[in-house]
Amino acid sequence: MDPYERLGISRTSSMKELERAYAEKLEAHPEESEERTEIERAYVVIKYEKKQKNKRNKRTVGISAIVLLLAAGGGTYFFLNQEETPQAVEQKKQDASFVIGEEEKTSQEKSESKPTEATKKSDSKEVSDQDYKNIQDISTLFFRELEDALTERSVKGLSVSTNTYNQNFQSSLNDLVTGGYIFDGELTVNDIPQNDITIKGDKATVKVKVDYSSRSYQPYLHERPDGSTIVWELNLVKSGQDWLVDQRKSLSDSATGRGMEVRESVKEDIVNTVYQHAKEWEQAYIDKDTSAFTLFTSSTYLSKQQSYYASMDKKGVYWEGYLDDVEYSPSSINVSEIATDLTATVEAICYYEGDYYKEDDGSLDERDPGDDVPFKYYLKYNLDDERWYIVDSEQLKNFSHNDTTMY
Repeated sequence: MDPYERLGISRTSSMKELERAYAEKLEAHPEESEERTEIERAYVVIKYEKKQKNKRNKRTVGISAIVLLLAAGGGTYFFLNQEETPQAVEQKKQDASFVIGEEEKTSQEKSESKPTEATKKSDSKEVSDQDYKNIQDISTLFFRELEDALTERSVKGLSVSTNTYNQNFQSSLNDLVTGGYIFDGELTVNDIPQNDITIKGDKATVKVKVDYSSRSYQPYLHERPDGSTIVWELNLVKSGQDWLVDQRKSLSDSATGRGMEVRESVKEDIVNTVYQHAKEWEQAYIDKDTSAFTLFTSSTYLSKQQSYYASMDKKGVYWEGYLDDVEYSPSSINVSEIATDLTATVEAICYYEGDYYKEDDGSLDERDPGDDVPFKYYLKYNLDDERWYIVDSEQLKNFSHNDTTMY
């Protein structure tokens, strides 16, 4: 929800109206409630926006006043007639545009003398300190907004990051949506010491430590993960008078190497898919008809099965039998998580009981049915159908683990 709508005010509301609306909303919602948290976030965002707007307005007023003073004192005559060097004119422009805010304006009204080197150093230090403060505020606000972006899977609420960053991050969020991942945690930004901020001209680098109460996860595959702490490096650029986050990269993550266990129910679904496919194979082999297959439907696999049926027809035989058992290796189950592609593998043997019979008289056809060998099955999860499908299989000589069990 838009922060102004959340507090019930408009973008033209005064700071007094903002404070009053904020106080009323806090009274109406108890502490620790989700609604109160959203109200506090909205208040921080609006207050920051109004602060930045007021700063820009003050700059505009200051510059306009300087231009009028120059015109009144004959400054326009110098500019138009170029009686000073371009470098000197540019320096005057820079000095003039630097006069921002009531304190500088008041001190210049008292004295027409040029600022001393000591004054310039003091001014530079003051601006630098303000830059540090702005970057601390913006970095904190960025992660508060990032929490909403992760929850809602949308960058529409990111107000202190560049369009380039937002576009790239939205692409990542889209992948998480495709993969069915969710985020239902909270982010807590630790205090940012000044020595973790580096400012060089219009660029800045910030090291920010953020506590996550949980992480993005696929609820079908995993339980809700435990929290962790990530140290991020933010790269900011100055756009006009505002600092914006342009890049973000992880420096360290306390969850590294911890991993997330796949639910036992997921492993059960994977093995059950192989079992159900084996049942389909039974019916298809009896009927000599690949239309029975619904879980393994690649053209290569179906063509191979049809070649078996053609071979039986050529020999004038048919098969009658049933699926007796499926043996599989629990340790062979491996689930691979790429946001847009959930895949798995499992090793299994499907045991069948049955015989071949002659088409002409139904008598038993004495032939060796062959040895039962394990296969490695490759599966892919379909989010829309909420089920696994087999996409390929590979014949093995033996199981890779000695932990097989019957399904």
